[in-house]
Amino acid sequence: FLHVTKIKTRKRNMAVLTLAVLAATAMAIYPDGHWDRATKLTNDNFDSEIQKNIDAGKTLFVRWIASEG
Repeated sequence: FLHVTKIKTRKRNMAVLTLAVLAATAMAIYPDGHWDRATKLTNDNFDSEIQKNIDAGKTLFVRWIASEG
C-alpha cells in the first residue's frame, strides 16, 4: 500500500510541475499589455466586431479558446 501511495504522490507532483511549466510558458507567449488590447468576442458582439474591423481595413485574427463562461 505504501508503494502505491508513493507512486500516486509522485504522479501528482509531476502533474503539478508540468502544469506550472505550461502556465509559465503560456504567460511568456503574450507581451505585456496584450490582454488590454484583446477583445472578448461573444455571440452578441461577434458579427459587429468582425464587420467593424473589415470596414476599417484592419487585419483581424480570431482565436477560439475552449473555456467555460
